[in-house]
Amino acid sequence: MKSVKRILSVAVAVLLIAMMMIPAVSAAGSNTVNWTCNYPGYTYTVYTVATYEPTTGAFIATPASLQTAVNNAVDANEMAALAKTLTTTTGLTEQGTTFTTNARSGHFDLPDGIYFIKCTQPGPNNKKVLKNSIVVFPNKNKTTAETINLTDKVNEGQPTVDKEIVGGANTFGTIDTKTFKSKTITYKLTADIAGSKDSKLTSYVITDKMGEGLDTSKHDVTSVVLKNGTTETPLTEGTDYTVTTAAADIDCATTVDGGTGTTGNTFGVKLSSDTILGTDAFYTEGNQVVVTYETQLDYATAAVATDIPNTDAMIYGNESGRNVVPGNTVNVQTYKVEAKKIDAVTKNPLEGAKFGLYQDADCTKLIVESAETDNDGIADFGVKLPAGTYYIKETKVPDGYNLNSTPQTVVLPRDADTTVVIEDTHAKLPNTGGNGTMMFTIIGGSLVLLAAALFVVVMKKKSSAK
Repeated sequence: MKSVKRILSVAVAVLLIAMMMIPAVSAAGSNTVNWTCNYPGYTYTVYTVATYEPTTGAFIATPASLQTAVNNAVDANEMAALAKTLTTTTGLTEQGTTFTTNARSGHFDLPDGIYFIKCTQPGPNNKKVLKNSIVVFPNKNKTTAETINLTDKVNEGQPTVDKEIVGGANTFGTIDTKTFKSKTITYKLTADIAGSKDSKLTSYVITDKMGEGLDTSKHDVTSVVLKNGTTETPLTEGTDYTVTTAAADIDCATTVDGGTGTTGNTFGVKLSSDTILGTDAFYTEGNQVVVTYETQLDYATAAVATDIPNTDAMIYGNESGRNVVPGNTVNVQTYKVEAKKIDAVTKNPLEGAKFGLYQDADCTKLIVESAETDNDGIADFGVKLPAGTYYIKETKVPDGYNLNSTPQTVVLPRDADTTVVIEDTHAKLPNTGGNGTMMFTIIGGSLVLLAAALFVVVMKKKSSAK
């Protein structure tokens, strides 16, 4: 009997302990987060923002520096405002839950508390901008299960960036000491707007990588405008944007350098997060950012008749991370041209002729003042030329030849690496002591003899008359 009483006593005690534990377990809370996403490849990590104290009904922020923001957010139920304060995860502790969106849907469980669900890795080659999410348990407006649609957190826009060579492509640089110094090239970069009014960006940089043969020290940004259709709003350097070569701004693992991380030939136009990215107007449907800048050919390094590439990209992001949109590549080339002097009849090369290279058909805008033919009849102008139309004119003739004053037109690249042949003819001038003098002597002698004969005839007639 005593044994039965003991057994019953133990059973009652266990039951009482179990009944005491039930409130404690339920107080800890067990909640389910269901998620869906139409975009695969994103990775999300869950961070603890605050734990829940069931005895007081208070949320205890971790770290404590977020306590005021947590109190305000919970009291006003402004979870979106709380999410915006969490621009980084510094000080937050990973809750231990990480998931990817490859399955397009899923769920995970959380104890009571406030949690920050952050995209820690965008999908491969994805151009979309992500928002972050906050979930709260317990929440008087929700049950112990909450569903978040991550697709709704994605901006559907597909931003692109493009570039082209624009006006000024045939405008020559300055001429210094009668040497053609440089050729200015104007590039225009056009990029779409990413993000939205509800998911504003924290960074937006249009980058440009210049290939060998361009002067990488010269990237003179002449204008940056916010364009919508035909309306253009100029942006101000120093206030709305800065020109940067800082690796932190323009270096990204998949940027224009193909993953090498090299930034030596790259610069960027970085929009200000305060005056531009933080405004609703920036995210107006159809907006684009247009950057126009000038650079110059570097003839010392430019290879002849070889593509000199120029590639752009756009790097943008928010608190969820950075995305890179690769742009397109445009190419320029440099060329060379020579003049060859030959005899018009024998076709033999002529040494000692000189030629000028000009920009205009009137031969008033000089590029190279004088190039003299060697014993092979070749005059090398010693310059690399961009595409365009040029004119070659003879300025000094070899001894004994007539000057060929007709300018020869050269069109690059059609006539690239071509030797322009100019023919000269022998001069038709009398030489001193030669046949020319003999001719004058014969004519003069004949006139003298004719005059003498006439004189004799006249004198005879006078004698007969007497």
